[in-house]
Amino acid sequence: MDNRQFYIKEFDNNYYFNFKSEYRFFKFIENYVRTRIFDMKALKKDMEAIINTIDTEKLPGYKRLLTEEYWKISDEQFPLIINEVLNDVKEGKLKLIEITKLFAYFSYFIKRGLIQNDLKETKQIFLNGMDIAFKNSEYCDNVEEELSRIGVDNTTTQEMDEVLNHFTNLNMQLEDKMYRDKADEIFKCIPIKMELFYDRFDNECMDFPIFKYYDAYRMFQRITCASNEDIVRIKEILIDRAKKNADKLKEEYEFMKQLKKALEDYCRGKENIIKVVMLKEFYRDLEIVIDLYKPSIFGSKEENN
Repeated sequence: MDNRQFYIKEFDNNYYFNFKSEYRFFKFIENYVRTRIFDMKALKKDMEAIINTIDTEKLPGYKRLLTEEYWKISDEQFPLIINEVLNDVKEGKLKLIEITKLFAYFSYFIKRGLIQNDLKETKQIFLNGMDIAFKNSEYCDNVEEELSRIGVDNTTTQEMDEVLNHFTNLNMQLEDKMYRDKADEIFKCIPIKMELFYDRFDNECMDFPIFKYYDAYRMFQRITCASNEDIVRIKEILIDRAKKNADKLKEEYEFMKQLKKALEDYCRGKENIIKVVMLKEFYRDLEIVIDLYKPSIFGSKEENN
């Protein structure tokens, strides 16, 4: 059905709001689905097991806000949890996406008069906490899904927009760092672990602009240290890859131009031994890749406008 994914998401929102990270098996449900017999004893047994194994009061404050309806927190515990979460945010102990979601709760609580904090001052505390947390955070690749789990009215405000924009900027930096680390990990296999390089490059980089996240001069150094056979093979891979996925790889345009120039400068004036000839053919054939990645004239005009 066309609306299948919508139905699954609605089901999740309606019936699986609490403790989304923990999947549980209920024997009474399995019995009912299999036999159509509703076993009341099995139901009571399963529910007693849940009561005995889940104690929300033992959860960290931030998890209680993110996974439990806030009105289930007692009036005595609520201010303690608010202070605990605020300290965690100040010290940058939480993930960036968690801090972002928690600000929606704090904004909501301030509007409802449940806490007396100033909204602008609270926003600044969260922004500062995000800067601290950034150092130990990882890229979040499912932002929309995470934000959809906020359990309070998330009406857009100027403060919420600022927090979201700050999160987006930091998350983009984390994405860039993640791919740069990945590029370093893959390309350090040249020239010593070539089979590992070919395997990873073929599986992970054929339609992804990995060279955007690597330095052209470092690649030049690695290529010139490779065997003649590997130089030829890498060149053929780059050409084949560009012909098949040029639209997805256009961000590598500047890298390829810089790599071509570095190889050309290296070969200039050198005696024609086999490696030099292979490197000359490499940078000449790189022109095929560069032409495929070259920005169109019309695209440049549109960007200028």
